[in-house]
Amino acid sequence: MAWSEQRNFTVGPADVSPISVGDFSIEEGDDTIWVKMTSAAVEGDCAWPWSYGLLTWITDEGRELGTVKVNGVCEGEVFKLGNGLPPQLRAGRVEFTPRSYNLQWIKLGHPWQLSFQFQSGKLQSAGPELVGGSTLFVPTVPELPEGNAQPDFSIEDAFAFLLFNWFLK
Repeated sequence: MAWSEQRNFTVGPADVSPISVGDFSIEEGDDTIWVKMTSAAVEGDCAWPWSYGLLTWITDEGRELGTVKVNGVCEGEVFKLGNGLPPQLRAGRVEFTPRSYNLQWIKLGHPWQLSFQFQSGKLQSAGPELVGGSTLFVPTVPELPEGNAQPDFSIEDAFAFLLFNWFLK
């Protein structure tokens, strides 16, 4: 899938927060939205380097793919909205909320020019590989002197076994 058409807007001092970036729909079976965000240079200077905001995709079921903190860098950066589960609904709107201390900087006459592009897909994730069916280690039980109870845990390292016996004597 290709990037969506670029959407540009400027965060100004009179803007109401959150800012609606626009509607975006994902395909059947998709569970992730990738967002390419770029902060435009104003008069040759990159925007305030500590600028950030919260970006979310909202359906009638809520923020099904979560919320992500995004930084406004001039080079652009790709962020991921997703939690590994496909949302119940495929149509929603994207909202951006600049954080409060950025607003003072914007009120001093430094508007923040941003561009967004979107792409949806399925996150490819290989889960952890399990060894031996359902455990990640092979339990071993140390040999204990006659009359001692067997421990409820395993000690695989010889050094740990020595420490165990040293502290319990």
